[in-house]
Amino acid sequence: MIKVAVTGNIGSGKSEFINFISKLGFFYISSDVIISNLYKDDKTRSIIIQKLDLNEENYKQEIINKIHNEVFNRRLKKVIYPFLYSKKKFLSQKHKTHQPTFYEVPLLYEENLSHDYNVTVFIKADINKRRRRVLNRGVSKNYFTLMNNKQINENIKKIKSTFTLDNNGSILNLRLNIIRLLNRL
Repeated sequence: MIKVAVTGNIGSGKSEFINFISKLGFFYISSDVIISNLYKDDKTRSIIIQKLDLNEENYKQEIINKIHNEVFNRRLKKVIYPFLYSKKKFLSQKHKTHQPTFYEVPLLYEENLSHDYNVTVFIKADINKRRRRVLNRGVSKNYFTLMNNKQINENIKKIKSTFTLDNNGSILNLRLNIIRLLNRL
């Protein structure tokens, strides 16, 4: 199975990439979608909240407030990653005949996961464009800054990646770049 990791800093266009390839009929596994679904599942959310000693009513805000704390951040990963990896493994086994399979992995290089993939695609976008995209989703400037600062420099990601797609233009431009990439895989 050809495993293609898609990464990029916050607001770079990873979700747009995944949405477009899924419309083209490619199979994908999204870390962000899996984690979002973990919190939507009552039983799993309860386990996470209990292990992190969070308040049920405002756990999302508590996580955002505490995520800058490295001790809490390590605990959060220790609690969530086993759920995430288990679900990824299940999905990849279920769909192992799909060629290639795309994996949206926001922290690919930060978590040293690139060795798990045959090909890595980095989506690069100017910080001002990324900030504007994130703020248009209703996310605060502080959250953008916090998450952006947790990610390694884009130039390092570009050097480490098999392919880099520029996403400073329109959605159409990104889609054309994706089609060019698919022809090279």
